[in-house]
Amino acid sequence: MKPKLKYLHIITNRHGRTFVYVRRYRSENCQAIAIKAPINSPEFYAEYSRAIAIQEAKGKPLTSSMNIQDTVNWIYAEYLKSPEWKELRPVSQSGKRGRLNEIMDVVIPNQTLNGQELKFGDLEYLLLGRKHILELRKFKYEQGFSAAANNWVKDLAAMFHWAELQQVADGSFRNPATEIKKFKEGKGHHTWTEEEQRQFEEYWPVGTMQRLAYALMKYCGARVSDAYTLGLSNEVDNTLTWKPFKGKEEYQDGEEDENALMVELPIHSELRKAIDACPSGNLVYCATSFGTPFKNKKSFSMWFVKARKKARLPKACVPHGLRKVAAKNLAEMGATEYQLMSVMGWTKPDMARVYTEKANRGKMAASAMHSLDKAQMN
Repeated sequence: MKPKLKYLHIITNRHGRTFVYVRRYRSENCQAIAIKAPINSPEFYAEYSRAIAIQEAKGKPLTSSMNIQDTVNWIYAEYLKSPEWKELRPVSQSGKRGRLNEIMDVVIPNQTLNGQELKFGDLEYLLLGRKHILELRKFKYEQGFSAAANNWVKDLAAMFHWAELQQVADGSFRNPATEIKKFKEGKGHHTWTEEEQRQFEEYWPVGTMQRLAYALMKYCGARVSDAYTLGLSNEVDNTLTWKPFKGKEEYQDGEEDENALMVELPIHSELRKAIDACPSGNLVYCATSFGTPFKNKKSFSMWFVKARKKARLPKACVPHGLRKVAAKNLAEMGATEYQLMSVMGWTKPDMARVYTEKANRGKMAASAMHSLDKAQMN
């Protein structure tokens, strides 16, 4: 059985003869050292350790002789050209590319290359260890982004796994981003309180486009990516029907997500009032001041954020928080996990269970206190 050791190279020639050598750094100044002891013997591991120590004692030269194909940037560039990358949905590509670009540009403290700052993408990928990934993760976490730090590790793990699997990386390379524990993430987007909802409603009365957008997200539980597209084409017999999914724009030429759940919701009375009282676009309910549909979910979201600011609501009141209001209200009214899944468009019960369990705890607490009051009265 071949040992899985970093920097170890095992080559068998056409005559069946096997050569084993160690090369700690891929540079002209680092010469390969042959291992002559039988593989997996105690002497083998002793020779391996001595070879590594000798090469590390000489140090790794940071010179212009570094081969670009030795760097993390090269692995990344090859990853972007791969069929596996091209199979990703455009929205997934956009998110991953943005995060990986940011990772590649992270400056490595106290290290330079030819008098310039050394960035993560400039590092030799064969020299990467868990400590480098943990330092990256810590760097992002200390900026206040625990979820983003977890995504960095996830994206790097996927890229390096691809490099290993497709044999793009050297045979001695081992993915340094695997089995790294996630940071605990926050509670996610803030759920609007009843007071915050009332404040928005008082500032934006029925008849305004802002109130209509608010009602679509609050009473339909629609994501921003769905809310700005809903309109007359989705309405039949006072029922809204649509197929929700994140990043609707990633589907082209009529292609649809086969795994998405179709949502069919009777239009809530408050939403009906908002729709009937507000002049909409030709096909969509929410339109710009020019009467045209919003270009994309980002423009719709930015427009709604301006409405939130005018209503003097805190920054935490983002559009997605109204979707959470819908889920919270349904759970507190006794909706089951599968009823929540049907309304919210979730394909798995995990998220629905979070809301139902929280609502049930509140009911059980109220029931327990009622029983206690009753017992004390007797």
